[in-house]
Amino acid sequence: MQILFESNHSNLPKVSIIILDWSVRESFHVLDYLNRQRIDRNMYEIIWIEYYDRRAIEIETLIKRHKDLGLPPPIDKWIIMDSPRQECYHKHRMYNLGILNSSGYIVTIMDSDAIVKTTFVETIIREFERDDNLVLHMEQIRNFDKKFYPFNYPVIEDVIDYGCVNAVNGRPNDFDKAAKRLKDDWNIMHVYNYGACFCAKRDDLIRIGGADEHIDYMGHICGPYEMTFRLINAGVQDKLHPNHFLYHVWHPNQGGDNNYCGPNNGKGMSTTAMEIPGTGRILPLVENEEIKKLRLALNGK
Repeated sequence: MQILFESNHSNLPKVSIIILDWSVRESFHVLDYLNRQRIDRNMYEIIWIEYYDRRAIEIETLIKRHKDLGLPPPIDKWIIMDSPRQECYHKHRMYNLGILNSSGYIVTIMDSDAIVKTTFVETIIREFERDDNLVLHMEQIRNFDKKFYPFNYPVIEDVIDYGCVNAVNGRPNDFDKAAKRLKDDWNIMHVYNYGACFCAKRDDLIRIGGADEHIDYMGHICGPYEMTFRLINAGVQDKLHPNHFLYHVWHPNQGGDNNYCGPNNGKGMSTTAMEIPGTGRILPLVENEEIKKLRLALNGK
Protein backbone atom coordinates (compact mmCIF):
# COMPACT_ATOMS: atom_id res chain seq x y z
CA MET A 1 0.00 0.00 0.00
CA GLN A 2 1.15 3.53 -0.79
CA ILE A 3 -0.27 6.95 0.00
CA LEU A 4 0.46 8.93 -3.17
CA PHE A 5 -1.01 12.19 -1.93
CA GLU A 6 -2.13 13.58 1.40
CA SER A 7 -3.41 17.06 2.17
CA ASN A 8 -3.31 18.92 5.46
CA HIS A 9 -6.72 19.79 6.84
CA SER A 10 -6.82 22.85 9.06
CA ASN A 11 -9.29 21.06 11.33
CA LEU A 12 -10.87 17.64 11.72
CA PRO A 13 -13.56 17.15 9.06
CA LYS A 14 -17.08 16.13 9.96
CA VAL A 15 -17.43 13.81 6.97
CA SER A 16 -14.95 11.41 5.36
CA ILE A 17 -15.99 10.43 1.84
CA ILE A 18 -14.53 7.13 0.63
CA ILE A 19 -14.41 6.51 -3.12
CA LEU A 20 -13.22 3.27 -4.73
CA ASP A 21 -11.63 2.28 -8.02
CA TRP A 22 -10.19 -1.00 -9.25
CA SER A 23 -8.60 0.41 -12.42
CA VAL A 24 -11.96 0.65 -14.18
CA ARG A 25 -12.96 4.29 -13.82
CA GLU A 26 -12.98 6.24 -17.10
CA SER A 27 -14.37 9.52 -15.78
CA PHE A 28 -13.42 11.19 -12.51
CA HIS A 29 -16.25 13.72 -12.57
CA VAL A 30 -17.37 12.80 -9.05
CA LEU A 31 -14.36 14.77 -7.76
CA ASP A 32 -15.54 17.89 -9.57
CA TYR A 33 -18.99 17.62 -8.01
CA LEU A 34 -17.60 16.93 -4.54
CA ASN A 35 -15.39 20.01 -4.80
CA ARG A 36 -18.33 22.26 -5.70
CA GLN A 37 -20.18 21.75 -2.44
CA ARG A 38 -21.95 24.67 -0.81
CA ILE A 39 -20.43 23.84 2.56
CA ASP A 40 -16.87 24.78 3.57
CA ARG A 41 -14.30 22.38 2.09
CA ASN A 42 -12.67 21.94 5.51
CA MET A 43 -15.87 20.26 6.73
CA TYR A 44 -15.21 17.12 4.70
CA GLU A 45 -12.36 15.04 3.33
CA ILE A 46 -12.19 12.91 0.19
CA ILE A 47 -10.30 9.60 0.21
CA TRP A 48 -9.67 7.87 -3.13
CA ILE A 49 -8.65 4.21 -2.94
CA GLU A 50 -7.27 2.23 -5.91
CA TYR A 51 -7.20 -1.54 -5.46
CA TYR A 52 -4.42 -2.27 -7.95
CA ASP A 53 -1.42 -0.15 -9.00
CA ARG A 54 -3.05 2.39 -11.32
CA ARG A 55 -1.93 5.97 -10.85
CA ALA A 56 -4.64 7.80 -12.73
CA ILE A 57 -3.25 10.69 -14.74
CA GLU A 58 -6.64 12.37 -14.42
CA ILE A 59 -6.20 12.64 -10.64
CA GLU A 60 -2.62 13.87 -10.97
CA THR A 61 -3.78 16.53 -13.43
CA LEU A 62 -6.62 17.61 -11.16
CA ILE A 63 -4.31 17.95 -8.16
CA LYS A 64 -1.92 20.11 -10.18
CA ARG A 65 -4.74 22.27 -11.56
CA HIS A 66 -6.13 22.96 -8.09
CA LYS A 67 -2.66 23.85 -6.83
CA ASP A 68 -2.02 26.19 -9.76
CA LEU A 69 -5.36 27.93 -9.17
CA GLY A 70 -4.81 28.26 -5.43
CA LEU A 71 -7.74 25.96 -4.65
CA PRO A 72 -7.94 23.31 -1.89
CA PRO A 73 -6.71 19.91 -3.09
CA PRO A 74 -9.41 17.93 -4.92
CA ILE A 75 -8.70 14.89 -2.73
CA ASP A 76 -7.23 14.57 0.73
CA LYS A 77 -5.79 11.06 0.51
CA TRP A 78 -4.93 9.07 -2.59
CA ILE A 79 -4.21 5.47 -1.59
CA ILE A 80 -2.91 2.75 -3.91
CA MET A 81 -3.26 -0.79 -2.55
CA ASP A 82 -0.89 -2.34 -5.12
CA SER A 83 -2.78 -5.65 -5.09
CA PRO A 84 -1.68 -8.20 -7.71
CA ARG A 85 -3.45 -7.72 -11.05
CA GLN A 86 -4.48 -11.39 -11.15
CA GLU A 87 -6.33 -10.97 -7.85
CA CYS A 88 -10.06 -10.23 -7.93
CA TYR A 89 -10.88 -6.93 -6.26
CA HIS A 90 -12.56 -6.94 -2.84
CA LYS A 91 -14.55 -3.78 -2.13
CA HIS A 92 -14.89 -4.57 1.56
CA ARG A 93 -11.12 -4.51 2.00
CA MET A 94 -11.16 -1.05 0.43
CA TYR A 95 -13.96 0.10 2.75
CA ASN A 96 -11.88 -0.93 5.76
CA LEU A 97 -8.80 0.81 4.44
CA GLY A 98 -10.91 3.94 3.99
CA ILE A 99 -12.30 3.69 7.53
CA LEU A 100 -8.81 3.22 8.96
CA ASN A 101 -7.51 6.28 7.08
CA SER A 102 -10.53 8.49 7.78
CA SER A 103 -10.70 11.19 10.42
CA GLY A 104 -14.31 12.36 10.08
CA TYR A 105 -17.10 11.83 12.58
CA ILE A 106 -19.23 10.45 9.73
CA VAL A 107 -18.00 8.04 7.06
CA THR A 108 -19.65 8.17 3.64
CA ILE A 109 -19.10 5.43 1.06
CA MET A 110 -20.44 6.35 -2.37
CA ASP A 111 -20.32 5.39 -6.04
CA SER A 112 -17.22 6.70 -7.79
CA ASP A 113 -19.20 7.60 -10.92
CA ALA A 114 -22.08 9.47 -9.31
CA ILE A 115 -23.37 12.99 -9.81
CA VAL A 116 -24.26 14.86 -6.62
CA LYS A 117 -25.88 18.19 -5.86
CA THR A 118 -24.02 21.06 -4.19
CA THR A 119 -25.96 20.30 -0.99
CA PHE A 120 -24.84 16.65 -0.76
CA VAL A 121 -22.38 16.94 2.15
CA GLU A 122 -24.48 19.53 3.94
CA THR A 123 -27.48 17.18 3.79
CA ILE A 124 -25.49 14.35 5.37
CA ILE A 125 -24.29 16.55 8.23
CA ARG A 126 -27.77 17.90 8.84
CA GLU A 127 -29.26 14.40 9.10
CA PHE A 128 -26.73 13.33 11.73
CA GLU A 129 -27.24 16.55 13.68
CA ARG A 130 -30.92 15.65 13.94
CA ASP A 131 -30.23 12.09 15.12
CA ASP A 132 -26.79 10.52 15.18
CA ASN A 133 -28.03 6.99 15.92
CA LEU A 134 -28.25 6.63 12.18
CA VAL A 135 -27.15 4.75 9.10
CA LEU A 136 -28.22 6.82 6.11
CA HIS A 137 -28.68 5.81 2.48
CA MET A 138 -29.53 7.87 -0.60
CA GLU A 139 -31.26 6.45 -3.67
CA GLN A 140 -29.63 6.88 -7.08
CA ILE A 141 -31.59 8.05 -10.12
CA ARG A 142 -30.25 6.42 -13.29
CA ASN A 143 -30.40 7.32 -16.97
CA PHE A 144 -29.54 4.74 -19.67
CA ASP A 145 -29.41 7.12 -22.66
CA LYS A 146 -25.95 6.79 -24.23
CA LYS A 147 -25.84 10.45 -25.24
CA PHE A 148 -24.13 11.26 -21.93
CA TYR A 149 -21.15 9.01 -22.75
CA PRO A 150 -18.31 9.95 -22.75
CA PHE A 151 -19.33 11.91 -19.67
CA ASN A 152 -20.33 15.44 -20.67
CA TYR A 153 -21.55 17.01 -17.40
CA PRO A 154 -25.29 16.96 -18.06
CA VAL A 155 -27.63 19.10 -15.98
CA ILE A 156 -29.78 17.12 -13.59
CA GLU A 157 -32.91 18.16 -15.48
CA ASP A 158 -31.59 16.18 -18.46
CA VAL A 159 -30.67 13.16 -16.35
CA ILE A 160 -34.19 12.85 -14.96
CA ASP A 161 -35.75 13.31 -18.41
CA TYR A 162 -35.64 11.02 -21.47
CA GLY A 163 -33.74 7.79 -20.75
CA CYS A 164 -34.38 7.86 -17.00
CA VAL A 165 -35.28 4.31 -15.96
CA ASN A 166 -36.19 4.45 -12.28
CA ALA A 167 -37.84 7.81 -11.64
CA VAL A 168 -40.69 10.02 -12.80
CA ASN A 169 -40.39 13.80 -12.59
CA GLY A 170 -37.24 13.44 -10.52
CA ARG A 171 -38.78 11.15 -7.90
CA PRO A 172 -37.83 7.44 -7.76
CA ASN A 173 -40.62 5.10 -8.82
CA ASP A 174 -43.23 4.58 -6.05
CA PHE A 175 -40.87 6.32 -3.64
CA ASP A 176 -43.49 8.38 -1.84
CA LYS A 177 -45.45 5.22 -1.00
CA ALA A 178 -42.43 3.14 0.00
CA ALA A 179 -41.10 2.59 3.50
CA LYS A 180 -37.96 4.58 4.31
CA ARG A 181 -36.54 2.10 6.82
CA LEU A 182 -35.53 -1.49 6.16
CA LYS A 183 -37.00 -2.65 9.47
CA ASP A 184 -40.39 -1.44 8.25
CA ASP A 185 -40.10 -3.29 4.92
CA TRP A 186 -37.04 -5.41 4.14
CA ASN A 187 -38.23 -5.76 0.54
CA ILE A 188 -37.11 -2.21 -0.31
CA MET A 189 -33.50 -3.42 -0.37
CA HIS A 190 -34.43 -5.12 -3.67
CA VAL A 191 -36.12 -2.00 -5.03
CA TYR A 192 -33.75 0.85 -4.22
CA ASN A 193 -29.97 1.11 -4.56
CA TYR A 194 -28.50 0.50 -1.11
CA GLY A 195 -24.99 0.50 -2.52
CA ALA A 196 -24.96 3.99 -4.05
CA CYS A 197 -24.48 6.04 -0.89
CA PHE A 198 -23.96 4.85 2.69
CA CYS A 199 -23.31 7.08 5.71
CA ALA A 200 -22.63 6.04 9.30
CA LYS A 201 -20.65 7.24 12.29
CA ARG A 202 -17.04 6.09 12.17
CA ASP A 203 -17.20 4.87 15.77
CA ASP A 204 -20.30 2.80 14.99
CA LEU A 205 -18.50 1.17 12.07
CA ILE A 206 -15.58 0.30 14.32
CA ARG A 207 -17.93 -1.10 16.98
CA ILE A 208 -19.37 -3.59 14.48
CA GLY A 209 -15.90 -4.58 13.23
CA GLY A 210 -16.00 -2.66 9.95
CA ALA A 211 -16.77 -4.31 6.64
CA ASP A 212 -16.76 -8.10 6.44
CA GLU A 213 -13.73 -9.37 4.49
CA HIS A 214 -15.23 -12.83 3.89
CA ILE A 215 -14.50 -14.32 0.46
CA ASP A 216 -18.24 -14.33 -0.38
CA TYR A 217 -18.03 -10.54 -0.76
CA MET A 218 -15.22 -10.58 -3.31
CA GLY A 219 -15.95 -8.98 -6.70
CA HIS A 220 -19.05 -7.19 -7.90
CA ILE A 221 -21.68 -8.47 -5.47
CA CYS A 222 -22.32 -6.80 -2.10
CA GLY A 223 -21.38 -3.41 -0.82
CA PRO A 224 -21.84 -1.22 2.23
CA TYR A 225 -25.38 -2.48 2.90
CA GLU A 226 -23.75 -5.54 4.52
CA MET A 227 -22.66 -3.17 7.28
CA THR A 228 -26.15 -1.62 7.33
CA PHE A 229 -27.67 -4.97 8.33
CA ARG A 230 -25.21 -5.44 11.19
CA LEU A 231 -25.63 -1.83 12.32
CA ILE A 232 -29.38 -2.42 12.53
CA ASN A 233 -28.74 -5.55 14.62
CA ALA A 234 -26.59 -3.33 16.87
CA GLY A 235 -29.51 -0.94 17.43
CA VAL A 236 -28.71 1.78 14.88
CA GLN A 237 -31.69 3.21 12.98
CA ASP A 238 -31.52 3.04 9.20
CA LYS A 239 -33.01 5.67 6.92
CA LEU A 240 -33.47 6.09 3.19
CA HIS A 241 -33.36 9.83 2.60
CA PRO A 242 -36.82 11.01 1.47
CA ASN A 243 -35.80 13.78 -0.93
CA HIS A 244 -32.05 13.91 -1.60
CA PHE A 245 -30.76 11.65 -4.38
CA LEU A 246 -27.63 10.81 -6.34
CA TYR A 247 -27.61 10.63 -10.15
CA HIS A 248 -25.92 8.30 -12.63
CA VAL A 249 -25.64 8.14 -16.42
CA TRP A 250 -24.81 5.24 -18.71
CA HIS A 251 -21.26 4.03 -19.32
CA PRO A 252 -19.85 0.65 -20.46
CA ASN A 253 -19.86 -2.13 -17.84
CA GLN A 254 -22.01 -0.07 -15.49
CA GLY A 255 -23.72 -3.23 -14.23
CA GLY A 256 -20.51 -5.11 -13.54
CA ASP A 257 -20.87 -7.22 -16.70
CA ASN A 258 -18.49 -10.19 -16.83
CA ASN A 259 -17.23 -9.41 -13.33
CA TYR A 260 -16.83 -12.12 -10.71
CA CYS A 261 -19.90 -12.33 -8.46
CA GLY A 262 -20.08 -14.11 -5.11
CA PRO A 263 -23.18 -15.95 -3.82
CA ASN A 264 -26.26 -13.91 -4.71
CA ASN A 265 -29.99 -14.08 -5.32
CA GLY A 266 -29.83 -13.24 -9.02
CA LYS A 267 -31.02 -9.70 -8.29
CA GLY A 268 -27.65 -8.29 -7.36
CA MET A 269 -27.97 -8.93 -3.63
CA SER A 270 -25.53 -11.02 -1.62
CA THR A 271 -27.25 -14.04 -0.05
CA THR A 272 -24.58 -14.10 2.66
CA ALA A 273 -25.48 -10.52 3.63
CA MET A 274 -29.21 -11.17 3.37
CA GLU A 275 -28.92 -13.77 6.14
CA ILE A 276 -27.68 -11.17 8.64
CA PRO A 277 -31.05 -9.62 9.68
CA GLY A 278 -32.39 -13.01 10.75
CA THR A 279 -29.34 -13.98 12.78
CA GLY A 280 -28.91 -10.88 14.94
CA ARG A 281 -25.19 -11.05 14.15
CA ILE A 282 -23.21 -7.82 14.71
CA LEU A 283 -19.58 -8.74 14.02
CA PRO A 284 -18.16 -9.75 10.62
CA LEU A 285 -17.47 -13.35 9.64
CA VAL A 286 -13.91 -12.22 8.81
CA GLU A 287 -12.80 -9.12 10.69
CA ASN A 288 -10.00 -6.84 9.56
CA GLU A 289 -7.24 -7.12 12.17
CA GLU A 290 -6.54 -3.36 12.34
CA ILE A 291 -10.25 -2.59 12.72
CA LYS A 292 -10.41 -5.24 15.45
CA LYS A 293 -7.66 -3.47 17.41
CA LEU A 294 -9.61 -0.21 17.23
CA ARG A 295 -12.83 -1.99 18.22
CA LEU A 296 -11.27 -3.55 21.30
CA ALA A 297 -9.68 -0.23 22.29
CA LEU A 298 -13.03 1.54 21.81
CA ASN A 299 -14.69 -1.03 24.06
CA GLY A 300 -11.96 -0.65 26.67
CA LYS A 301 -10.59 -4.20 26.28
